[in-house]
Amino acid sequence: MAKNQSEQKATGDSRSSDRRHDPRFVVNLPAHVTIRGDRVLCKLIDISEHGALVESKGPVHVGDKVSLDLPKIGPTIATVLRITPTHMAMVFPGAVVISSLLPKD
Repeated sequence: MAKNQSEQKATGDSRSSDRRHDPRFVVNLPAHVTIRGDRVLCKLIDISEHGALVESKGPVHVGDKVSLDLPKIGPTIATVLRITPTHMAMVFPGAVVISSLLPKD
């Protein structure tokens, strides 16, 4: 028998829910990421206070510590969570103030 939504939330068994806790903002900005000492040009696709999605073909592995040089913010340490052939998702160890990256209304 299927679990109802309240049971899924209580047990963390909701496969359709998004694990992200912070809103993500699409920015599409040029940036640089340093991977094992090599500085690589990348594209910052989206960002939240605790993570980012970057388009890059740099040689990286899940769990690697990288330095993401954010425009108007500077270098920020992150841990790679997920990789594809063209993208890497990363998490920051603490909150990053991203207001300077967001478009002004």
